[in-house]
Amino acid sequence: MRFLALLLLPLTLAAAVNGAAYHVRMQVDADHLFLPVSVSIKGKDRAAVDARLDVIRKELEKRFADQPGWELREISSEFARAEAKSYVSRGGNGSKLFGDEEDKGDVTYAANARWELHTEADKGLKGVEILRTKASDLVKAKSDDEKQVVGDPAYALTNPQDYRNELLDQIKNDFEEAQKHLPEGQWKLELPNLSAPVEVKALGGKRYEVSLEYRMGFITPKPEKATK
Repeated sequence: MRFLALLLLPLTLAAAVNGAAYHVRMQVDADHLFLPVSVSIKGKDRAAVDARLDVIRKELEKRFADQPGWELREISSEFARAEAKSYVSRGGNGSKLFGDEEDKGDVTYAANARWELHTEADKGLKGVEILRTKASDLVKAKSDDEKQVVGDPAYALTNPQDYRNELLDQIKNDFEEAQKHLPEGQWKLELPNLSAPVEVKALGGKRYEVSLEYRMGFITPKPEKATK
């Protein structure tokens, strides 16, 4: 039981640190499956590059519209910007940079975006198959200026805060149980920061650990004043 860990800590240490820190933990299952997708568009016309990326975005949004249980999340998006300049030969006049005022036509612009395609974890392999279909054929297959990468599917825990009340109940139960086995006196329970998010740790596969920190310590009575 978790409260036994409390008993292993010397009471003097608990008092010295004004409450020793502990965590209450639960293992839970992932609630989502997601598929990462990234797109890169290149071209000589900055506006055209931005417009092409926006067309792809709208196509993805259309594939997820009005479909409960399926969700598109945009992770990042960058407007078109000039790629890093590099030196080229200028015949007998030394070298110059791509992007010099007189060579604007040599500048290549690139825009990038990343999404996560989500569905419910219990949809399993069938869900992954449907997500791959939704991610297919977003770019022109034979174009060197348009690239798409579909990553590996993975589980995700998107609702860790839903376990907060259950964790708080476990903390309360641990504290009450520990008090039954500790010396008499005034023990205190502290939650250092109730606004802090529930901590999450991936355990592999679809399993996750959620936890909250709390502190417990003994309040030393104030010494009585000596009487004359």
